[in-house]
Amino acid sequence: MYSLNMPVSAIRTKIRQEFERHRYVSQLKTVDVLLFNSRQEYQETLNFWKQLTHVLKYFRMEEDPKAKLPKTFIQGFLEGRN
Repeated sequence: MYSLNMPVSAIRTKIRQEFERHRYVSQLKTVDVLLFNSRQEYQETLNFWKQLTHVLKYFRMEEDPKAKLPKTFIQGFLEGRN
C-alpha cells in the first residue's frame, strides 16, 4: 500500500487517537455521520484514491508541533496558510 516511513505501532496509535477523540459522542445522528465518514476514509484509502500526502496529513502534528491551524481566518490569511 502506501510506503510510510514510520512503524506500524505509530499508525495504529494514531488511528486509535482518532477514535478516542469522539469517544463521548452520544447523539445517534452524530454517531451515524462519524461512522459514515470513517467508512468513507477507509474505502478511499484502500482504493488508493488518496495520495501519500493525504495519508500523511494525519501525522503532521507529530512531525511539526507548530503546524496548528490559525485561530482566525485573517491570521491564517496573513500567514499565507489559507
